[in-house]
Amino acid sequence: MAGIVGYGVALRYIFNQPQVWGDELVSYMIVLAVMLGAAEVLRRGEHIAIDILTERLDRTIRRWIEIAGMGAVVFVSGVLVVSGLDVMSFSWEMGVRSVGYLAVPMWLPLASLPLGFGLLGLAAVNRMLRLLRGIEDVAAGAGAGAGPR
Repeated sequence: MAGIVGYGVALRYIFNQPQVWGDELVSYMIVLAVMLGAAEVLRRGEHIAIDILTERLDRTIRRWIEIAGMGAVVFVSGVLVVSGLDVMSFSWEMGVRSVGYLAVPMWLPLASLPLGFGLLGLAAVNRMLRLLRGIEDVAAGAGAGAGPR
C-alpha cells in the first residue's frame, strides 16, 4: 500500500502525472487489512476492552463474562457473514462495478467483509473454547484476556 501511495505521490508532484487508480486500490486494500487484522487482534487477546466494572469482579465471574462476550462476537460475526455474502451475491448478480477509474467488480472488495467476519467468528470460537477448557484465563485485574497460561 505504501508503495502504491508513494508511486502516486511521485507521479503527481514530481512528474505532474496524477494516477487516480491508486487511491481506489489502496482503499480496498485498507479494508481487507482491517478485516483480517481484527481476527488476529482478537486471537491474541489484544482487543480493546473497557473493564472498569469487570476488573472488580471475581476471576471466575470475569471468565464467564468473557465467554459470554465471545458468544456475542460469534453471533454478530455470523450475522455479518450472512449479510456480507448477500451483498456480495447481489453485487455479482447485478454486475455492479466501482465508479472509480478501475471499474472493479464490487463483489471482489466486498468479499473481504464475509472473509474478515468469518475469521473473527472463528477466533472468538477458539478463545471461547480455550476459556471453557481452562487453557486460557482472564488476566488478574483486567477484563481482556491474557495469553495462554
